[in-house]
Amino acid sequence: MIDLLANCNYDKAKLLYKIAKLASFVEKHAIKDAEKDNHPLCAEEYRELKQDLERHMEKLRLAIEGLSREGKFG
Repeated sequence: MIDLLANCNYDKAKLLYKIAKLASFVEKHAIKDAEKDNHPLCAEEYRELKQDLERHMEKLRLAIEGLSREGKFG
């Protein structure tokens, strides 16, 4: 069997995908639900979580981009 991506590179891509889905859920549902239910502390926690997720997404994106540029993403 031929591996298309090294395990670590596959993990980066999969984590980026899953974190992006989670960040989208937090933005589209969790924050709005907390605000609708009048839970300002929860809404603030979700906003912070979304920022943290976006920061990690950017780190993963840069790692993937850098490895691709060096011909090492495979």
